[in-house]
Parts: sequence; structure tokens; C-alpha cells
Amino acid sequence: MITTYTLTTADAERWRSVLPAEVSAAGSLEYVRICERETGWAGRLFVVENGTPVAAYPYLLRPVQELPFARGLATPRGDSCSTEYRGPLWLQDGRPAGVPRFADIFADHCREQGIIAEFGHLNPWMADDLIEPGHLRENREIIYVDLTKTADEIWTRSLSSDARRQTKQGQRAGVRVRRAASTDDVREFHRLYTLTMERREALNHYFFPLDYFLAFFETMSAHSFFVLAEYEGRVVAGGLFFQDRTEVRWHLSAADREFASVRPVNVYLYDTICRALGQGRERMILGGGYGKNDGVFRFKANFSPLRARFCTYHRVHDAAAYAAVTEAWSAHHGGQSPADGYFPAYRSMPSPPTERQQPQTA
Repeated sequence: MITTYTLTTADAERWRSVLPAEVSAAGSLEYVRICERETGWAGRLFVVENGTPVAAYPYLLRPVQELPFARGLATPRGDSCSTEYRGPLWLQDGRPAGVPRFADIFADHCREQGIIAEFGHLNPWMADDLIEPGHLRENREIIYVDLTKTADEIWTRSLSSDARRQTKQGQRAGVRVRRAASTDDVREFHRLYTLTMERREALNHYFFPLDYFLAFFETMSAHSFFVLAEYEGRVVAGGLFFQDRTEVRWHLSAADREFASVRPVNVYLYDTICRALGQGRERMILGGGYGKNDGVFRFKANFSPLRARFCTYHRVHDAAAYAAVTEAWSAHHGGQSPADGYFPAYRSMPSPPTERQQPQTA
């Protein structure tokens, strides 16, 4: 008999039993709790059982009525957003016999819970039969490293000649790599990360408070780690990684531009790849760039020739409510149209006012 239920992060024991961090770091209770605290959105774990749990979908429930233009909705509404590189997953080896299509089961759940729209930031290796293919949107290529290879194969076949040269340059210069071992180490990473975001003039949502990083260090020590690159006794670069039984994922990077010549990012990334080999994991996800074939993408591409297609998932579950909220967004923003391709459309950022639209001052 097929049954479904939804857990909150207060259901700690059951959440960990259904979806432990070893199975999915990005779907774990600890990861979702950190996302809850950072975003203010409620974490949920939707579970399908057929005697035992067979599928799970961790997501964040984002209230729609809190948007200033949607307060007139007759009944509470929300939309769902998956955690990064996650989406739904089978808990067994593929879809069990007799279990209906997961996308249909979750669509029923969305209608029952008043979820207007579903956004997924999907893992490229997710099973195809967990989603409705017509709602996939190809976003970009990402780069990954095959962790089933030997260290020699990684050095000679995965790294480009430029990556090998620059990594050797950093090693000869004396760059040393270690894992963060204290909260002071995490503070150093946060300092470097903030400086990096300021230098890049990053959007506000890329700036994270120290508590965000400390939470990973303190509550996910087995499934997240900070790598620090030191030069002449000071931390000059670092990265935050997540890991579970299948993957390692490079989440964030930071570097002091003053020490770019000693290639600390090359050294710590290569060191992290090598440490991940021989542990039974399949891949390390390096991600992509901010734009097609930009400098970030080209840097990562020097560490592996392997590519995967990263897709997002855009599915509307209540067309009438979606249209009404989108129209309200447009009216609230002076008749503008939402950014092309943004989903949900009513969460799009408005265009900045033109010179003609700007208020006049004395």
C-alpha cells in the first residue's frame, strides 16, 4: 500500500532515519535546518512509503502571502524550492514495482498543501523517472571529476597542462593545505570569503554571515569541511565542501588576490581531489561559472574534461493562482513584465527604474 507523509525539521529522528546525511548531505536534516535559519523558509521532507520509505524529497516551503503584492490571497499559498543539487531521490535501487510515478504523487501533495509552483535545483545524476521531463529547463554545463580514477590518472588525464603547471608552481612556492580544525579557522574563511564577494561586487544573497559557516562546522562535521591554503603562515585561500557516500561537492571558494601568484586555489583544489580518491565515492562536483565559458568556468575546466548538464525544474501546480500572483507582481511594479525565464515569475526582481521613472527632487 502506497502512503505519503511530510516531516518538518522538528521530526529529527524520523528525518535522519529516512534520509541520513550519508545518503544525501544536501537533503539532510542538518543541512535543511541551516537553510531554514538562513532563509526563514520552512524545511520539509516529503516521503513515499510502500511498506518502507521508497522515495524522499527535501524542500523549502516559501510562503507567497508574505510577498507585499500577494497579501490579498483568499487562502494561504506557498511555493517549493529544493536545496542545491538535490531534488527528489529513490531510497532504494530505482523505482520499486507497483509504485506510481513520483511526479504525480508529489503533484497531488502540492495541490493538497496549496503549493502554487515547484522549483528544483536538480542533481544531474538524479533518476529521470522522478520528475516530469516537460518541466526541465537546461541551465548550463557543470564540471565534475571522476573519483574512481587513480591519483596518477587524475594528474595526467584530468588536469590540463596549465592546471599541472600552476599547481606545481604553488606547491614549490610553499603553499600548504589543511582542513579547518577550529572556529577560528572558520572565522578566517569567512573573512576571506567576505573580501572575495566584495571584490567581485556580488549580489547581497551571496554574502553569508559567520553563523552560516559555523553551523556547518559544528553540526555537519562528517559531511562538510573547510579546506584552507596557507602561505608564509597565513591563510590566503579556502573552500567549503560537502560530501556523502556518492559525491563531494565544492560549494564556495575564497581567495586573497594579493597572493594569486602562488596559486593557492589550484593547490587546495588538487589536494582535495586527491584526498577524495579511493573512498568509494563516484564524483566531485566543481559546478559551473556565472556565465557561459566565463573565467570561473575556464578555471574549473582545467581540472577535468568531464561535463554534465545542470537543469532546473519549473512546474506550476495551481495555474489560476500562479497567474493571479504574477499579475499582482506586475501591477505592483508599475506594469513591468517579470524577467524572461525567471521562475516563479512572481519572485523575479523588477527592472531598475529608467531615468524618466525616477522621482524628481528639488
